[in-house]
Amino acid sequence: MLPFASYQHPLLKLLCSSFMRLYFRSYTTPQLRCILGLESSCDDTGVAVISVDGKVLNEKVASQTNLSVMLGGVLPTIARGLHEQEIRSTTNSVLFDAGISWKVGVAYAKELAVLHKIPLIPVHHMEAHALTATLTHPELRFPYLVLLLSGGHGLLALCRGLEDFLLLGTALDASPGDVLDKLARRMKLSRLGDNRLRYASGGRAIELMAAENVTDPHLFDLPSPRSGDRDCDFSFTGIHLAAERVIKRLETEQREQSLYEDGHVPPILPIDCIANVCASIQFAFTRLICRRVQRAFEFIRSQSASDFPWPTALVISGGVAANSVIRAGLSLVANLNDVPLIAPPAHLCTDNGVMIAWNGLLLQRVGSRIVYDPSQIDFEPTAPFGIDCRALVRQARIKIRPIKIPESVFSRNPM
Repeated sequence: MLPFASYQHPLLKLLCSSFMRLYFRSYTTPQLRCILGLESSCDDTGVAVISVDGKVLNEKVASQTNLSVMLGGVLPTIARGLHEQEIRSTTNSVLFDAGISWKVGVAYAKELAVLHKIPLIPVHHMEAHALTATLTHPELRFPYLVLLLSGGHGLLALCRGLEDFLLLGTALDASPGDVLDKLARRMKLSRLGDNRLRYASGGRAIELMAAENVTDPHLFDLPSPRSGDRDCDFSFTGIHLAAERVIKRLETEQREQSLYEDGHVPPILPIDCIANVCASIQFAFTRLICRRVQRAFEFIRSQSASDFPWPTALVISGGVAANSVIRAGLSLVANLNDVPLIAPPAHLCTDNGVMIAWNGLLLQRVGSRIVYDPSQIDFEPTAPFGIDCRALVRQARIKIRPIKIPESVFSRNPM
């Protein structure tokens, strides 16, 4: 991830971010004009230009999703090579289309910062996700409850300010997006002959299969992991293993039936069978997520308002949060707590350059985290997020009533 900022000066102001960190670089020159944000933490190369008043001037994403699906997942060495191929051309294209010229390659951003004595401002990758909604929904005010669900992360936090996050829950084992990707590969969704499934992420493919076929989300009783633990942490591995067992059992039954009839074993389960498994997976995910978010609301309600102020909204982001069924379930939870559900547009829920540039601009406005020696800055792929309050949540032992998710939620068409 690399962001840049432009002044009314021959040189540019530079903003740089990579993996879990973003770096903002500034010249002591007149009148800041815009911020360039570059995102490359996973398998998408995202670039965006934002003006100082928060207007997105241009943005592009060079996606590796199709290749990742074909390879069965993100391969770091290949992803890095493709980032190196795409970052310059994508950045130059965005800058040119936005009316900004830039002759220096982004790959040498840190060296240029040293050469031109440009200060830096570090920013957390997940904080950028959490703050994106303040760009797309200007009416949003702190504090708000934010849920981030993606291929690499799952966390729930109270956002009290620009740099003030209280972590209430996190994914303890696998991330939700990673589990959905693995289950989609296990069911061979990319081989069903539908190009949308062939090039979709695992979560999106599961959503499409469940929505476009007549399904029963309760047909396969997948568990709700850690249902007896009264905290806000997520565990998706239990759902993963249970779904794997269901798929294996169905394959065994299919094999025995086929051999009995004609000796031919089809390589893939019937569509209606796969669709029901997908619907059951979505239901299990939605139930688990909604229960954890409801407990977060109950925990905040039980605490001192000075430490845990009541949220003005429930904000969701990340690729998994773009799932229409999960969103519908979370909308129900938000309504139960009299707060609106807010979500950035789907293309801003996944990794993108806009969130990087916007977060850099917010920090620049308040003059925060400025580092004048670039040699003191390094990338932190596992930087901690906010203040960890999960132990307080466990100690409170908040019991919640079951949340009934209407059947109509599962008959919605995917977005």
